[in-house]
Amino acid sequence: MILVTGATGMVGGHLIWHLLQTNERIAALTRSHANTADLRTVFEFYTNTPDQYLSRVNWVKGDVLDFNSLERAFEGMEYIYHCAAIVNLGKNYNDMILTNAKGTENVVNAALCNKVKKLCFVSSIAAVSDDISHGPIDENTPIEPDKPVSTYSESKMLAEKEIEKGIQKGLNAVIVNPGVILGISKKMTGSGELFKLAKKGLPFYTFGKTAYVDVRDVCKAMIFLMNSNINGERFIIAGENCYHRDILRWMAEGYHTYRPFIGFGKLLIPVAGILEIIGKIAGFTPLIDRSSARISISLKEYSVGKFLSRFDFTFTPIRKCILEICEFDRKRKKKTVLYP
Repeated sequence: MILVTGATGMVGGHLIWHLLQTNERIAALTRSHANTADLRTVFEFYTNTPDQYLSRVNWVKGDVLDFNSLERAFEGMEYIYHCAAIVNLGKNYNDMILTNAKGTENVVNAALCNKVKKLCFVSSIAAVSDDISHGPIDENTPIEPDKPVSTYSESKMLAEKEIEKGIQKGLNAVIVNPGVILGISKKMTGSGELFKLAKKGLPFYTFGKTAYVDVRDVCKAMIFLMNSNINGERFIIAGENCYHRDILRWMAEGYHTYRPFIGFGKLLIPVAGILEIIGKIAGFTPLIDRSSARISISLKEYSVGKFLSRFDFTFTPIRKCILEICEFDRKRKKKTVLYP
């Protein structure tokens, strides 16, 4: 049996859909009652009969922060896809480190206790070096020591160390480092926030560039790696290196709103700093802080050469991905759907 953590998140939900195409049943970890509404939204992206597939999901109670619950949940499981994580950059530092790092430590130890055959961990390009001095970044680009990183980057780096510890203890595991993942989910958090802003007509963009990838490609890549004999390696998964300006303009095209036309460069960092201060005084979390501002104006390119050297794989063009997401989102907003 296969089990997926983070099953109601974007990656976990799409992954379950793809796994159900070749497996009769899939186990999904849930902290309380199964939230089928989140998963139904993802399934509706693929089919008009989502309940037919939802009925094939076995909901297993467990929490990545509760080792004992994981140990019970992993009983009889052969393959684990660990997708659970906090990705919201505005979240509390301690919450993100706890969930992403300590949670992964618990997953690893529970997998070892239950002699799981193989584990796939969803990390991020945020955990990879951002040193572009030698060209496009790959899995072997050395990390610059003592360089400040975002809380999210730190949490994913710590999580990868837990996977490495597990591998040293005999765990068969692989790590994927996706670029910015684009896809449909019910809550549209993470990269979904960009779609929400673009839908309203966002006038601003930043001059940065990074790797983007369709969530469907991430899921397919994970399944390829899990079905292979590859162990103890990490792989950057990226469709294209795109300017943020183009991403937002394609979203505007998909929603039929006006394209962003005001660009921000280095000036964004002090502006974000002022917003942070005001947020602390007024008691709100600003949309962007100094850390995310630096990321949004940086120019980075990532290489997916390692993955493509092992698998015959064609990535979805990012513009096509975005237009399909916008079309689905526009159509679902016109429907009245009742969720149990």
